[in-house]
Amino acid sequence: MPGTTTVDVRRGGDRAVTTGAGIETRHAFSFGDHHEPGNTHHGLLLAHNEDRLAPGAGYDTHTHRDTEIVTWVLAGTLAHADSLGHSGMLRPGVVGAMSAGRGVEHSERHAGDGGPVHLVQMWLVPDRPGTEPAHEQRDLTAALADGGLVVAASGLARDAGGPGAPLGVASAALHVARPPAGRALDLPAAPHVHVHLARGRAALAVGDGEVALEGGDAVRLTDAGPAALTAVTDAEVLVWEMHEGLGG
Repeated sequence: MPGTTTVDVRRGGDRAVTTGAGIETRHAFSFGDHHEPGNTHHGLLLAHNEDRLAPGAGYDTHTHRDTEIVTWVLAGTLAHADSLGHSGMLRPGVVGAMSAGRGVEHSERHAGDGGPVHLVQMWLVPDRPGTEPAHEQRDLTAALADGGLVVAASGLARDAGGPGAPLGVASAALHVARPPAGRALDLPAAPHVHVHLARGRAALAVGDGEVALEGGDAVRLTDAGPAALTAVTDAEVLVWEMHEGLGG
């Protein structure tokens, strides 16, 4: 049965901020030492962190297990290396997806000497624990050129063999788009949808209302029905489509 319809707008300026050595992170949910009672997830999404890494900064080798981690770079170059022998550079337009499975070590660091690396990293719980770890990197630059939504990472059967990276969650998919000013996007329909406007300005039409969004803002939709986003300026948006929530 459908649940209660909610349209929960979260402004970028209201997100909790933590800092480290050359690192600033804005958190959508409780994460690490930052705890917000009642704000632990949306749908299957456990973490949605927006990071800025100064030159020379990053995350030294650390361990993950039983976590699906998707990384999308908005500016700069992020160097990834892991204990599976994978290494690569994540740049704007290139998605990285890691299934930590039974355990993997990796590091992520600013790979240049210019401005900060600006990225969004998102975590989900996999369908099955203890699987073989894996890492995929896919260049979506060409697919993004027309401004429409592109599947960046997905576990949905319909997306198998598509341009996006595989995800160990059979009921979730991440879409990204770079709509030019005036372009309208029909958002995917699902019980749980998370919309993050990474840059630019846009208007989100859902139900009988419309929400004005600035870069950094997010909207959590639950059983909200059809929704559309129109870019007011050139923009970049990340949209999670989730057909289940935690616990079913």
